[in-house]
Amino acid sequence: MLKPGDIVLTSDSGKTSRLVRKATSGAVSHAMVCVQNGSVIDSTDFGVQAHNIQRELYNDADLLLVYRLRDPIDALHMTAVIELARSEIGTRYSKLEAARSILPGPKPRDRKMFCSRLVARAYAYAGVRLVTDPDYCTPDDLRNSPLLVPVADMSESVSERELAAWRRRPNPIAAMQESQNAVLTAARQLDPAVENFNDLDAMVQAHPEWDADIARAYRESGYLEIWKSDFVINPWHYDPDAMEEAGKGAVQGDSLHSYCVSTIREAQSGGFRYAVNLTHYRAAFDTSKRETTGQLVALYERLVWNDQMRRETALTWLRRHFPEDAKNELERILPHSQLWFSMVDRVEPRLGAIARLSIQSLGSDEICSSCGEPADDYRLVNGAEAMPGVPSLRLCSDCLGIRRGGGEVLEPFDD
Repeated sequence: MLKPGDIVLTSDSGKTSRLVRKATSGAVSHAMVCVQNGSVIDSTDFGVQAHNIQRELYNDADLLLVYRLRDPIDALHMTAVIELARSEIGTRYSKLEAARSILPGPKPRDRKMFCSRLVARAYAYAGVRLVTDPDYCTPDDLRNSPLLVPVADMSESVSERELAAWRRRPNPIAAMQESQNAVLTAARQLDPAVENFNDLDAMVQAHPEWDADIARAYRESGYLEIWKSDFVINPWHYDPDAMEEAGKGAVQGDSLHSYCVSTIREAQSGGFRYAVNLTHYRAAFDTSKRETTGQLVALYERLVWNDQMRRETALTWLRRHFPEDAKNELERILPHSQLWFSMVDRVEPRLGAIARLSIQSLGSDEICSSCGEPADDYRLVNGAEAMPGVPSLRLCSDCLGIRRGGGEVLEPFDD
C-alpha cells in the first residue's frame, strides 16, 4: 500500500515519455507524490492536480516504480511535505522550466511547476534535499537519489471486468479538477500573476472590487458542490446502516474491510486540511466580509463535518465486525506531542498556549491540557462541531466533566 510521501515514478510508450527519457538519458519520465491513502499529486500540462491513484492504469510494458525515504522522517516533517504539494494545486506547468533542468544557461526559478520540481520542492520544504537542486531536476534524478529506496510489489493486475466497472463509476476528482481550473482561469483574467488558491485568497482580500466576480466563478464552476457527489455515489460512506447493507451487496468482504481500515488509519490527520482551511477562512471573513470568503467558510464547515461522518462510520463498522482492527488501527495523536501542538497551534492556538503554560509551570506534560491536574487522554469524537482539527485532549476528571457538559463527545484512548 502506498504511504504518504511515497514517490511514484513512471514511463510509458507515449511520445512525451520517450522524448523525456531520451533528453534526460533516464528510465522514467514522470514523478508523483502520494499525499494520502489513494491520492497522489503531480504536475502535467494541466497544472498541479490531485489524482485517485486507483484510477491510474498502466500497461504491462509501462514502467511503474515506487520510492520511499531510506531513513523515515517523523509525522510533523511528512506533514510539511504533503502540505507544500497540496498548496501548489492549480499552479501552471512550465515546459521551458522543465527543459532548463538539463540545459545550460540562466535558471530563473519561477513559480511555475513541472513534475520532478514539485516532488523535490515538497521534500526540500520539509528539510529533505533529495537532489542537488530541487528547482531543476529530472524524474531520473529522483530515482537515483541516495536518500530513496525502491518499494516492491506496489501495483496489481486488474481484469477487464474490473476496468469496465471503474469506467462506469463517476469520477468526482476529475470534476474537481475542472472546477478548480475554471475558478483559476477566471481569477487570471483579473490578475495573470495568480498561480494557485493561496494567490487567489490573497487577491480576494486585496481587491474587494473583484470579490463578486470570484464568488460567481466559484458558484458557476460547481466547486462549492463537488462534495455532494460522494453522497450520491457512496452513501454508505456516511451512514452505518447503509454501510451494513453495502457489506451485503456490491461492496463486500475484503474491499469494505480494507476501506474502513485505511479510513481510520487517517482518522485525525486525513481531513486536518479541511479544519485548517476553515480556520483560515473564518479569520479572513472576520477581517473583511467578502462574499467569496463567506462561501468558502460554508464549504469547509461542510467538508469538516463530512470527513468526521465518514471516519466515524468506518470506525463503527469495524467495531461491529473487526473490533481488534478498530482498536489497533485507529489513528490516535498523543496530546502534548510535537505533532499535537503543530496541529492545535493552527486551529485552536489558545488551547496550545494554555497547555504550554501548564506544562512549563509544573514541569511535566502528563497533565490536563486545561488546568494542569493529573489527567488521561481522550479522543475528541465530535470535533467538527466542538473544535475542528483538534485530535485529542489530555484532561482531568473535572475538566472532562465540564467539557462533556458543554457537548463535547470525548472517548478514552483505550476504547
